[in-house]
Amino acid sequence: MISKHKSAVYMDGKSLLEEKIKKKNRRKDYLGTYLFLTPALLLLFTFSFVPIIYVVYLSFHRVRLPDDPIFIGIGNYAQLMGDSVFWRSMGNTLIYTLGSMSLGLFAGLCVAVLLNRAFKGKRFFKVFYFLPSVTSDVVSAMIFLWIFDHNLGILNYLLPKVGLVEPPAWLLDPFWAMFILIFVGSWRGAAYNIPIFLAGLEGVPKSYYEAAEIDGANGWHKFWRITIPSIMPISVYCMVMSIIASFQVVAIVDVLTDGGPDNSTLVALKYVWQQSFQFNYVGYGATMSLFIFPFLLVMTWLNLKLSKRSG
Repeated sequence: MISKHKSAVYMDGKSLLEEKIKKKNRRKDYLGTYLFLTPALLLLFTFSFVPIIYVVYLSFHRVRLPDDPIFIGIGNYAQLMGDSVFWRSMGNTLIYTLGSMSLGLFAGLCVAVLLNRAFKGKRFFKVFYFLPSVTSDVVSAMIFLWIFDHNLGILNYLLPKVGLVEPPAWLLDPFWAMFILIFVGSWRGAAYNIPIFLAGLEGVPKSYYEAAEIDGANGWHKFWRITIPSIMPISVYCMVMSIIASFQVVAIVDVLTDGGPDNSTLVALKYVWQQSFQFNYVGYGATMSLFIFPFLLVMTWLNLKLSKRSG
């Protein structure tokens, strides 16, 4: 009995020692992990969280450089609520977002479906269609400015030769100016979406289509019942990225319309830039930035919520 008791005590002591060694090794692993993460966390804190905190600070002050900030409480927020130009810029941004996102997703999916077929030169087209997304916004906008400029644009030079004597001043008309911005945005968006959609299409198992063919499904049924549900997560990703990119658009607006005519193409970020750097109302620009961020967050959340329901 005594030997059994000693053996049990020895086993308990051994297990406790092993547990202590495991905890010590676990702490070492955690320490190593945190040491590796520290540089990235410091960069994130310095260049993300600190600027956000500073923007919050600026939103409660009247700031006109190089003067010192003057605390005004919620004065900037009260001004924002009554700023009709800001709300119009938000409306323009929503129109641009819905238009460019819809066209960009549709065109990207259509081209990806075509590229998913086997044909010669497929690799060349994969690279060729991706080029607009890696081209500078300014360069892309300049290309379309040379096309649609009412004085020097190539389109208004060619249209009279085919019978249209008085072509429209594209970028001076509110409807056509917004349409051209949406077209440019969707053109760039489609270029970004094509390789993503193509990767998703190539990942759909062929057995799904073969089973559907056995059941008598045609091409349209296979597309709606197999392809679309299979690439839904990728579609949601492209939609979210399109929304984020649309709220960041400013370069193509600068080059093509500068927010005109009559603020009809003035988007939110362009208005923030005007107030902050052109008119030197830095505190008010910070307030608008803070309002746009949660609005963008809500839009993204709704998009994800709707995609889960449809899935």
